[in-house]
Amino acid sequence: KIGEFTYLIVDEGQRLKNHRCSLIRSLKAIPASNRLLLSGTPIQNNLDELWSLLNFVNPQIFDDLSVFQSWFGFRDIGSSKQGGTSEDDILAEQQQNSTVTKLHEILRPFLLRRIKRDVLTDLPPKKEVVIYSGMSKLQSGYADLIEKGTIRQILMNQGISGASKLSQTNKQMNHRKNSNHPFLFGEPIDSVSGLHLGTAHPQLLVRASGKFALLDRMLTSLWEDKHQVLIFSQMTGVLNVMEDYLMWRRWKYCRIDGSTKIDDRQKQMDVFNAEKTSGADGGRNESDERMFVFLLSTRAGGLGINLTAADTCIIFDSDWNPHQDSQAMDRCHRIGQTRPVAVYRLLTAGSVDIEMMEKQISKKKLERMAIVGGDFRKAGARSKGAFSAKALSSLLEDDIEDLQAKAGGIEDIAIDEVELDQILDRKKLFGEGDKGIPSEGKMYDVLDATGGDLLGAMTG
Repeated sequence: KIGEFTYLIVDEGQRLKNHRCSLIRSLKAIPASNRLLLSGTPIQNNLDELWSLLNFVNPQIFDDLSVFQSWFGFRDIGSSKQGGTSEDDILAEQQQNSTVTKLHEILRPFLLRRIKRDVLTDLPPKKEVVIYSGMSKLQSGYADLIEKGTIRQILMNQGISGASKLSQTNKQMNHRKNSNHPFLFGEPIDSVSGLHLGTAHPQLLVRASGKFALLDRMLTSLWEDKHQVLIFSQMTGVLNVMEDYLMWRRWKYCRIDGSTKIDDRQKQMDVFNAEKTSGADGGRNESDERMFVFLLSTRAGGLGINLTAADTCIIFDSDWNPHQDSQAMDRCHRIGQTRPVAVYRLLTAGSVDIEMMEKQISKKKLERMAIVGGDFRKAGARSKGAFSAKALSSLLEDDIEDLQAKAGGIEDIAIDEVELDQILDRKKLFGEGDKGIPSEGKMYDVLDATGGDLLGAMTG
C-alpha cells in the first residue's frame, strides 16, 4: 500500500483540464499532503478548464463548477457568434461588480507565474508575422463547389482517385483542406505521362495553392540566406504534398508525425540539429547538401522536441487552440537557441483560416485577462487594488485589427516582393525605429510579442 506523499507534482498540468478524465481520477487516488501542477498553458479554451485544475489542487474550496461558472461565465470573447461575450460586457462587469479583480483575487493564493524572458535572460527574441495569401483559381472553384455540396460528384466525374470517400457533410473540414491545397481531395492524372499532375508538372503543384506559391517564394529566399526551417501543419496530407515539393526542389528535409517511432524521432532530431555545428570551420553548414527543412505535424511535433538548429518556424495552417501553435514555435525558441527566431503564420484570405485565427485571438484574450492581467509573478504578493478599465481594455484589444475586413479584401492577390523581402530580412524584422519595419502592411501583420510584459507596459 502506498503511503502518503508530501508532494504530488504533475508536469504538463493542462492535461487535467477535463475534470471528468480518467487521468485526474487516477491522480486524485494518490494520497498526498500537497499537490502542485506545472503548466505553460493553464487556460487553453475556457475558464472551466482553469476550474478543473483548481479543483485538483484544492477540491475543498473549488468543489462546484456551476458556482464558478455563475461568476465567471466569459465565452468566446469578442466573437460575433451567438453566446459570445463582448469586450464591452466584460468592461461593464468589471465596473459594476469588479468581476475580473475578484477572479484575480481568487487565483492569487494558488498561482505563481514564471515568464520565459525573466527566467531565460539570454534567450534571443522571437517575432511572429501573419502573412496573407490569396486563393488560386482552382481553390476558388473548389470553394464554390464545397458550398454548393457538389464537389464530390464533380471530382468523381473527373476520375479523381478517392473522391467517392469525400464527406460532403463536414464543410468546414473541406474548406480547411482547400485553403491548404486542393490536391488534398485527390490529385489529377496527367493525360500524357499518366503520372500524377504534381509529379509530371511540379510547378503546377505550387501554383495550385496560394499558400504553396507563397511558401515557395519564402523558402527560396530562406535557402539563399542559409536559414533552417520548421514547417508545422495539422494535416499529414499537407506534409505528403510538401515532401513532393521538397524533392522537386532537391532540398534535404526531415519529417515527424504521429506515426513516427520514438527511436526514429530522435535520430531525425539529431541529424537536423547536427547541421548547427557541421560546417568546415566548426560553424553552421552552408553547403548545398545541408539539411534545410523539418516537416512536423503540430500535435505530434509540438512537445518533447528540441530543434534549436532552426531559427525560422512556419505555421502553414493554424490550430483552433493557440497554445498548440505556441508549443510548436517553442521547438526552436528555447534553451540552446543563439539567434533571433522568426515565426511566419500563413493564412488564406477569404477562407476558414480567418475564422480559426479569430478563435485563437478570442482564446488569447481570455488568457490575457485571467492570467497576464493578474500579474502572478511573485509568491504571496498582495493585490494592487482594483484593476483599471484602461489596463483591462488593453488586454482585450484585438491582436490584428479588423481581421475579417482586411483579409476579406485580398483574395486574389499575393504579397509583393518589397513586403516579402522586408519581413524575411532579419535585421529589418528585429530592428527598431527607422531600422525596423511597419507593424502592418498590405499583406502582413506583425503580432505583439511583449508576452508576459504586456501588463507592465500598459500600467507603467
